[in-house]
Amino acid sequence: MKHITQLCLVACVCVCGSTLAEVPSSSPQKTEPPQFSPADLAEVQGTWVRTVKTDAGTYTMTKEHRGNETTLTITSSDDRVVESKTSEFRLETTGKVRIFTFFNNRFTAGANRGRTANAPQSYIYRVTDDTFVEVRGMLIADDSKPAVVTWKRVQE
Repeated sequence: MKHITQLCLVACVCVCGSTLAEVPSSSPQKTEPPQFSPADLAEVQGTWVRTVKTDAGTYTMTKEHRGNETTLTITSSDDRVVESKTSEFRLETTGKVRIFTFFNNRFTAGANRGRTANAPQSYIYRVTDDTFVEVRGMLIADDSKPAVVTWKRVQE
């Protein structure tokens, strides 16, 4: 009986043409590698700024994209650095939107100095002339409250 079972298994492999290890995934979705153009990378380069008013005061947030690295610095109204961090980023175009993903955050100043946050965070983005718009909380895996953040390009 053991010999017949082995023969049946061999026959199935020969007729079907594959083993279980070779069976293709049953996932109905094809995943394509993220795409972006060099022009996409070029348009986000430079220094961007925005101002945030809170109960604790007014803060200036400045982010600088150089290559695939970002430096974000938050300063108070008296020009004191409240927090600063660097991170890596990647761009992709999926469907009809562009996605900005940053990761490997390294805090270099402020209360979180020395801390790292490696998990990626993504948002939809668009650059038009001197405006960089982030739309957060709209991606499927993002449970945060939707928000629109607008940055202005610093002319260098």
